[in-house]
Amino acid sequence: MTFATRHPLSGQVIQTVEQIAAAAHEAGDTDSAAVLAQECLLAGMSGSTVVVVGEKKRGKSSLINALVGRRGLLPVNADVATRVHVTVRYAETDRATVYGLADHPDGMSIPLTEIPEYVDEARAIDPATGEERHPVVERVDIGVSSPLLSEGLVLIDTPGVGGLVAGHTAITLATLKGADALLFVVDATSEFHASELAFLTKAAERIPTVLFALTQIDKNSAWLETLKLNQKLLREHAPRFAAAPWFPVSNRFKIDADDAASVNPARSEKLLADSRFVPLLTELRDNIMLRIATDRLTELLNNADRVIDLLDADAERRLRSLDLDPRLVESIRARQAELKELRGSGASWRAELADRFRHVETTLRSDLESGLREIERNAHAAIDAGGRDIRFTVPRDLDDAIRGLALDLQSTLHATAGQVVADLGERFGVHGVYVPPLEILLDRWQQAVPYDDGEMPPDVGQAVAWPAPAEEQRSGEMVPQHVQDKLVGYAKNAGKVYRSGLTKWKNMKGGGKAALILAVIGAIGAVIGGIMAYRGARTKDELRRVVGEVVDRARRTLPGALRESIVELLTHIESQASERISARVDELERAIAEAEHDRETAEAEREAPREEVRAQRARLATLRSEVTDLKRQLASGN
Repeated sequence: MTFATRHPLSGQVIQTVEQIAAAAHEAGDTDSAAVLAQECLLAGMSGSTVVVVGEKKRGKSSLINALVGRRGLLPVNADVATRVHVTVRYAETDRATVYGLADHPDGMSIPLTEIPEYVDEARAIDPATGEERHPVVERVDIGVSSPLLSEGLVLIDTPGVGGLVAGHTAITLATLKGADALLFVVDATSEFHASELAFLTKAAERIPTVLFALTQIDKNSAWLETLKLNQKLLREHAPRFAAAPWFPVSNRFKIDADDAASVNPARSEKLLADSRFVPLLTELRDNIMLRIATDRLTELLNNADRVIDLLDADAERRLRSLDLDPRLVESIRARQAELKELRGSGASWRAELADRFRHVETTLRSDLESGLREIERNAHAAIDAGGRDIRFTVPRDLDDAIRGLALDLQSTLHATAGQVVADLGERFGVHGVYVPPLEILLDRWQQAVPYDDGEMPPDVGQAVAWPAPAEEQRSGEMVPQHVQDKLVGYAKNAGKVYRSGLTKWKNMKGGGKAALILAVIGAIGAVIGGIMAYRGARTKDELRRVVGEVVDRARRTLPGALRESIVELLTHIESQASERISARVDELERAIAEAEHDRETAEAEREAPREEVRAQRARLATLRSEVTDLKRQLASGN
């Protein structure tokens, strides 16, 4: 089978938008040029992130092994359950890196054969001591040479969700907001569990693209009945996903087909057909990546269209000035007066901004409290259910659950703030305000949590820095080098309003392909691990006391951190909006000065700049036409 490599319109879209960024730069609008440059670089990056989710022992790890064509890559025995997040992506040569070890802050390379020791719950406990072998492992990053992954697709295997594993569920739900698609795994031996449907109900609010894999069809000849029952349950309990595609597959047949490919091609072909994997592989490699690329390119063109509008409005005003339009200065002064009023301390947008954020705080405080109550209930339920390892799993799960809740609140706050800014921009005409992501909630929680050695872990309050794809990742040149150089130059020359938001691009130039292909999983920013020094609890009563102490600590810490986050965001947005208003007032002052100068300039001297502005508007009209045509092609799939 063959795969599409990238969106066929990527190069054309990016080069067109680069020309618009160049026009903005030439017109002196370095902020718009910088923002378009950054968005071009992001849109030009190949790849997508698919989070693989399901309850324990539903066949997630086996499915990933089959997808990438590597038997035994992840442990898959009947008693195996994944305990940490595992990232699988492309690499020319096999490699695995463990993150979170104190003596290896940059990660420790391990052979693939040692992966089970770090990801398998059954092997996590040393039978000689009864203690966890590696209690602070955050994640394992794996690179393999697989055709499915070669264009930038990244698979994330998650610890089991649902049931009493609330911490894993919370972390996974939080990560979905940064992923491109969710691949939910169930097996053909039983229908959905109630906890799985509950997870999907929550997931519906976080990710638009979901597909389902029904594994182990080779073990149940009546798998089609299970499929129909699951689809019925989705319609009843998670209707948002009622139309999502299903892929019934046999992981075993697919792995056997890969093994036989070089020695018995005919048998391999038969096994591949019986595995029913081809539609799933096509969906992941072609359709999902194409849809993601289409969405990114369409959004890029929409933003470019808005910049053209701004540039053309300025050019039209300049032409009116050169034509000595008697009403021009009056209209400029009227707009300038409006902006000066907006700049005042009593401006209505400031009061509305504060009111919106008060409402956000009330909503998020309620979400925080209800989340903590649910975490406490689940922890006590896990203790009541018992199990030989609860003294390890309950503290780990409790910590993960609170981190997941904090991360989810941060993501919700950031998204809501972005919507507030967009709404105010439409109402008051103040656009281009950057909303920075904040990690205060996670920061304050980590500072409040005691660790085994009494010290804070490295990078307190920082999201896990998932490593970027390796230099050898085969994704093709999305943007010609001369265009890359221009875009990086624009991004590095932002005005003061945007400079703080563009620091990530400061060192890109000269970084090669790896510098331009941002790891998509880096956007997830999940904090995983961080085991508290409560694993010494030996009895159920001691564990219940621990749960009470930790939840009380969260109640004392997180509301204040939420308030701090909101105040910082509000202050930042208000400051940036004021700067944008002041910058626009200054621009209009210069326009008035230009108009007055033009009035004193002879007609012959105004003709040359007039022709320049007309040529500029003609170029903008051509670019607008190209943008419109490209959006039409993207929408039609041509």
